[in-house]
Amino acid sequence: MVITIVPSAAFAETVMDKDLFAPGAQFDSTPLDEAQQEDQDLADIWTYSIIIVAGVIIARIVLQIVKKRMSRST
Repeated sequence: MVITIVPSAAFAETVMDKDLFAPGAQFDSTPLDEAQQEDQDLADIWTYSIIIVAGVIIARIVLQIVKKRMSRST
């Protein structure tokens, strides 16, 4: 099985709707205070952990299916 990555999809051109250096852009936003930053970090940790657990569950199911098919074919 061969997997190829199309360079046009990997390096797609990003279209920005506003100037990055204009007032009010993302670089000019006010930083989060410490409590908000901790809440954001905690939310990020939960998001990543849920993604990892879902990936492990999917991998386990796929491996069980492959195991069953391998045992039937022999």
